Amino acid sequence: MRIIAGEAKNKKLKSRKGMDTRPTLGSVKESLFSIIAPYIDGSRFLDLFSGTGNIALEALSRGAKKAIMIEQEQAALKIIIENINSLGFQDRCRAYKNDVVRAVEILGRKEEKFDIIFMDPPYKQELCKKVMIAIEKSGILAEGGLIICEHHLFEDLDDEFAGFKKADCRKYGKKTMTFYTR
Repeated sequence: MRIIAGEAKNKKLKSRKGMDTRPTLGSVKESLFSIIAPYIDGSRFLDLFSGTGNIALEALSRGAKKAIMIEQEQAALKIIIENINSLGFQDRCRAYKNDVVRAVEILGRKEEKFDIIFMDPPYKQELCKKVMIAIEKSGILAEGGLIICEHHLFEDLDDEFAGFKKADCRKYGKKTMTFYTR
């Protein structure tokens, strides 16, 4: 796994051994960043269920101003921090160990705002809707912001949900990326 483009292009990222973390494949990541390219430069990026930090770190490499990564597993958080340090992005991002819904609530209380919120929850738990409700309640999505849900093909997400409207949906084998705006 590596950074595809930008200031850290071709730098390798660490990943956990085994199947506990499911990093977004390079081809899917390339497609995602082609779609969101107009939103990246100078953006504030939130990566929920961060895993290795792969997506947020790619966003920083491509010009995002700030990134916050939330991960509940301690072993995964350790890898994220190693990746941040190896790329030299410590001044532009933070990684926290926390439950995602709780973290969203805390970010809302701190009046944080994000231009892009990316989530890739464990597929079998169907957490996208629960997290989107928390995002709406917390008010952390900036005006004109974008929510991206990476989920299993069989997790059905509505065209309109929790105050958000589906803007796009792309299928990649068994995974789907659904894009929401206000």
